[in-house]
Order: sequence, then C-alpha cells, then structure tokens
Amino acid sequence: MKSKYPVLCGSILICELVVVYFAVLTTFGLSVKSAQTLTLAQLLIGASIVAVLAIIAVILLPRRIGERRPGVIIGWVVQGLLLASGFVLTSMFFVAALFIALWAVAVYWSARIDREVAARG
Repeated sequence: MKSKYPVLCGSILICELVVVYFAVLTTFGLSVKSAQTLTLAQLLIGASIVAVLAIIAVILLPRRIGERRPGVIIGWVVQGLLLASGFVLTSMFFVAALFIALWAVAVYWSARIDREVAARG
C-alpha cells in the first residue's frame, strides 16, 4: 500500500524550494544590511544546498506504509536550515515558522493516515 508521505510532505518541500529561491532574489535585490557581505553567488550556493537536500528528502520519503527511510529526518534538517536563513534575511524567521508548522502537520497526518490504512488491512 502506498504511503501518504510523498504526497503531503513532498508538496511542502517543493513549495519551500520556490520560496527559498525567491528569498535569495529578494535578499540580493534589497541589499539587506546583514547580507551585504554576501555575493549573489554565495546566496545561490546556500540556496542550492537547501534545494539539493530538499530534493534528496523528497526522493527518500517512505513510499510504502511501514517503510523506514531517512526522508523525514532530512526534511527536518531542511527546516532547520530554512530557520537559520533568518539570520541573513530576518523575515525568513516568519517564513520558516510557517513551513515548520506545515511540515510538522504533514508528518503527523501522513503517519496517522498510514496507521489507519494499515489497521484496516
């Protein structure tokens, strides 16, 4: 039976990718005081690291009910990196808080739905 992790958690991570790249462009375009020492290349490298980890997390999410894969843990690492990006662009703290809440809800509901489907057989 198919797990709900790829649908629920994967959609959150993909949305984060879009937001991270818009945040890079915003940070560079606004010449944010805390980011003035960072070049566009450095911002893109940082965003690319987050993007690669998010894509790896999506790939490694459990595909079948009961499967144990590291995608959820890597997803939590991505959430931590998104939170850390708030030190470069302060408004990212708010964005990170929203995505952390969405990620936690997606993980919770994925696990709950998988448990209920497994119990029904």
